[in-house]
Amino acid sequence: MHTALVISPHADDAAAFCGATLAKFAEQGWRIILVRVTDDAKDSLDYSVEETIQINANQLKQAADILGISEIVELEYPTDCLGDVSKVELREKFVFLYRKYRPYAVFTFDPYGQYENNLDHIVVSQTADEAFWVSCFDKHHPEHFEAGLAPFSVCERWYFARNLPEVTHTEDITEYLHKKVAALCAHRAMMQNTLNQSRLQLATWGRRMPWLEDAIQGDLRPLIALAMQEQANAVAAAANLGKGRMGEAFRLERFGDFEGLFQALSEPISAAMPAPARPTLDQPPHQPLWDEDQFEQIFPLDVDRRLRLMGHHHLCAGAFDYLLIDPGFSAEYAQIVTRVTPKDDLEIESIYGYDLFCYQCGYWSEAEGRCSTGWKDKISKDAAVLKHLGLQTGQVTPLGELQRLLAEKVMPTDLEHFCAYGDWKCEFYILGACQKAYADLRSRFDIAIPPEKAL
Repeated sequence: MHTALVISPHADDAAAFCGATLAKFAEQGWRIILVRVTDDAKDSLDYSVEETIQINANQLKQAADILGISEIVELEYPTDCLGDVSKVELREKFVFLYRKYRPYAVFTFDPYGQYENNLDHIVVSQTADEAFWVSCFDKHHPEHFEAGLAPFSVCERWYFARNLPEVTHTEDITEYLHKKVAALCAHRAMMQNTLNQSRLQLATWGRRMPWLEDAIQGDLRPLIALAMQEQANAVAAAANLGKGRMGEAFRLERFGDFEGLFQALSEPISAAMPAPARPTLDQPPHQPLWDEDQFEQIFPLDVDRRLRLMGHHHLCAGAFDYLLIDPGFSAEYAQIVTRVTPKDDLEIESIYGYDLFCYQCGYWSEAEGRCSTGWKDKISKDAAVLKHLGLQTGQVTPLGELQRLLAEKVMPTDLEHFCAYGDWKCEFYILGACQKAYADLRSRFDIAIPPEKAL
């Protein structure tokens, strides 16, 4: 069972911004824990502070039951005063909760939400956001470890806001909106106060809205239901969820810029609970450009004896021992890696034009039938590399001899010139595998680097 932790500055924030999604998760078997940061002592109409604290606490429990929230954690900070609280102090509270409950997902306000005028929202969003990475450190708050906790990282961050800087995920909550409305109505004291704010603003404008005044004194549901439904309709329409659907909007973050890399190269942990599907984040597994039947027609029968390489791919042959076991290279060129064994007597034929590696490369355009990075640049690099090595198109060289030639001819400055940056750059150069491989070649063949060729 996965756990979701909701960090809510005030009692009604969770229901208002993500209530339907929480109800959906709860029905799917998630354990939902809500953290209320403040005491909401001022958020009511015509009650005393003491009465307000008790009423809002009771109504939060009612709303939590409706949404399927299993536990409420009260931090009891004075409401609307978090601007006076140390962010480092509040951050420690969140780090402790992350480490204690070890949630798969955390819901809270977006620290980059636009036009936010509630300082409690801003402070909570900033400190909860920073707590995500602080909770991973083994030297932050060692007192937690003495209490039996351990460093921990949340997997998913579900940010909500009045105005999100970017919507990256819309959750279809069509079948759960009624629970969101019911939970908000359960927060009767807070909803009355919220509507009263609008009533006061209307009065300043010189107008009144009888339905609004009736809702404050009587049944909240019709007005709240209409507002929530219109909002959910607009969210769903913006996300193209389909006719009649309703949604809640989030900025959903998981691995950021590493999303594609982690999806391509990670593997399941046997005892771990399967991750929930996230259509807006999940990417299909890397698929070769050609299926197996097509590739059998492309792949030469004699590849175990002869490998045909375009000019600049001769440089790769010098690093085969490293590249063919590199996770990134192996994922990109899986169909080749499993068929090629870099032995000394493997014949390398120098060819003009594209070779097997081109057809597997992510830059290959099947629609155009060529390298999408610019074939003229690659052809010029082919010519330059073959000239540098003293090879001709059609020449056949055993891999062992080619690697000796590469060790003699391709010094660190040459490899940088051909692969490091500019029109001829190679994405694998920055990994350092080729530099290590060429250092090994020079060591194997006892070849020194001239001072002027060193980096």
